[in-house]
Amino acid sequence: MSRVPALLVTHADLGAALIAAARQVYGPFEDVGVLSNAGLARTELERLIHERVAAWPQGGLVLTDFPGGSCQQCGLLAGRGHPEVVVVSGINLPGLLDYLHNRERYPVGELAERLMAKARDSVRVQRPPQA
Repeated sequence: MSRVPALLVTHADLGAALIAAARQVYGPFEDVGVLSNAGLARTELERLIHERVAAWPQGGLVLTDFPGGSCQQCGLLAGRGHPEVVVVSGINLPGLLDYLHNRERYPVGELAERLMAKARDSVRVQRPPQA
């Protein structure tokens, strides 16, 4: 199975920060693109995403910061006509790390579902022990 490509599309510098944090935990890696919507009109962001996903012969993942935002909406629009492009919204560090560990093990659709579950399951409420 080939490696599933990914593109992080986020607000401000969140994508770059997630990549930097993932490198500290996971180690060096390549082939994960990053786009920020900072300073871009929606049409320009959509065009830039479309250029990236059009280069994926077997599809890939567009990972966005939250559902309903311009990054997710532009990812969905840019993925039109590419059935193997899947947009996963709400990406966080645990989800990104799971992607890195499994991007050669699962096809696009299964990997997307796995990342959604991992990101969701990583959000926890815990209270410290009281003295």
